[in-house]
Amino acid sequence: MSLRAQSSALVTLVLVLLLIKIEGNPTPKEVHENGTDASSSSTSLMEKDENQIIGCRGRPLICSRGEFPPRSICCGDRCVDVTRDRENCGVCGVRCTFNRQCCNRLCLNTNVNIFNCGRCGRVCPLGRLCVFGLCAFEQAVPTPTPVSPLPPSPPVSPSPPVSVSPLFPPVPPAKSPQPLDYQPEMG
Repeated sequence: MSLRAQSSALVTLVLVLLLIKIEGNPTPKEVHENGTDASSSSTSLMEKDENQIIGCRGRPLICSRGEFPPRSICCGDRCVDVTRDRENCGVCGVRCTFNRQCCNRLCLNTNVNIFNCGRCGRVCPLGRLCVFGLCAFEQAVPTPTPVSPLPPSPPVSPSPPVSVSPLFPPVPPAKSPQPLDYQPEMG
């Protein structure tokens, strides 16, 4: 076999190996502790979500359960509730920052939001603010400043005009310069 045929066979083998789909499940469906069944143990290391479906990559509609718009969608081969998941808020991959929570598909700051104060869905009463996740006491209404009545006006009587001296004395009009009679010398 020539060198060209060997290199061609090697390239073909590498391409075939790259096309093979290798599937693995990094998250087990059940959590076992010390070799016992998770249902028989009293405590488990991870809390198991019964509504979470794993393995939805090939069939994404399995997550919707007939809802429109669906609360759960397939993100990374598992069904995720995008209405409250901080890692996938609204759609897959939208991550809420550290001071925000995912409330109904929106990343909201629950420390100051009066419609989601402290947690999703907690509404502060009318007129109250949300401060550090707690509904504060009623907002202080500024008291209006008292309006004092105007002093009585003096009686109106005709008075003679008062002459006021001007600040600057009047300036007499400037005289226009007299043209000089210019007579050229002849001579």
